Amino acid sequence: MPSKNSKTKFPISLALVILIIILDLLFLFFIKYHNQNISLSEFNLRNFGNVINLFFAVILILGILIEHFTQRTVLKTKSFLIVFWLMQFFLIASYISTILSPPFKEIYFLGQNGNRLFIALLFTLYIFTNFVLLFIVWLTVIKTKGLILLRSIFNSVLLMLMILIFVFFFILNKEAGLNDLKITRDPNNIGVVLGAAVWSNNKPSPSLSARVDKAVDLYQQHKIFKIYLTGSNAPGELTESEVALAYIKASGKHIPNVFIEKKTTSTNEQVEFIKKELLNEKQYNVFVISDSFHLVRILEIGKFQNINLKVVPSNLSQSFEKSVYNKVREALALTVFWFFAI
Repeated sequence: MPSKNSKTKFPISLALVILIIILDLLFLFFIKYHNQNISLSEFNLRNFGNVINLFFAVILILGILIEHFTQRTVLKTKSFLIVFWLMQFFLIASYISTILSPPFKEIYFLGQNGNRLFIALLFTLYIFTNFVLLFIVWLTVIKTKGLILLRSIFNSVLLMLMILIFVFFFILNKEAGLNDLKITRDPNNIGVVLGAAVWSNNKPSPSLSARVDKAVDLYQQHKIFKIYLTGSNAPGELTESEVALAYIKASGKHIPNVFIEKKTTSTNEQVEFIKKELLNEKQYNVFVISDSFHLVRILEIGKFQNINLKVVPSNLSQSFEKSVYNKVREALALTVFWFFAI
């Protein structure tokens, strides 16, 4: 039990704490749908990411109620208040960063835009402080003695690692079930190739070329009748879609029905493009073509957007080390998407 010296002179009321946590949850839902450029009218509580947000909010409120009616100490501790207000700061800072462009646009790391990485960092700090607060409360409930803040930080790191491991195996399981064997011929079938890295001298990366090769194969088999190449560019490069188009032309294969989209800069934006430009308006049968490990996140984004996407994995060949690396990256990306829809 915390000592008298650990108590603050500015206690916070139970009702106010619970109200703020509920408002945090609602604000987070608003931010998620804002991040996806969709209306809250499309809100679906059964979406897995929304269930996760709700679950941790409920567990935190439950712990606070139990602690309050048994001990009445945790709301008065400095560690609780400091972490609680830090959590509010990171949530507000995360939202502000989504509407005001951070100054890291020209920086790229691991193929990701610096602004996007900065925003993801702020959201990660928010959920981390959320976990720390949760452990502070529940360690107090079970009457853990000493080093509660340090224990909470350590447990939060372990929890985040466990979540990442769960998502990694989730991707492995879902990836194994992907195939393109059920495509029936239909003049409304189109393939959408998602952008991937472009190497120096505007050379497509193995990932991008494998995606384009799969689209061309489907076209020549008359399983799709149009190809849309998507993706913007990093500084000093042609767009991903332009490089993909040049790759098709260099192959000598005649594919007349190829279209390029040059504005999307992320997977989220590409799914949004599919929804607004190809599904809502033209009612195509869209087959999204990408690497198998990437398609798992595509399907989750589609569920959040309330669209039923059909996906086709490329025939990308990778070493074991490269495959693990890509799946770890995707596990991070999918975790961030589930929690924050970015």
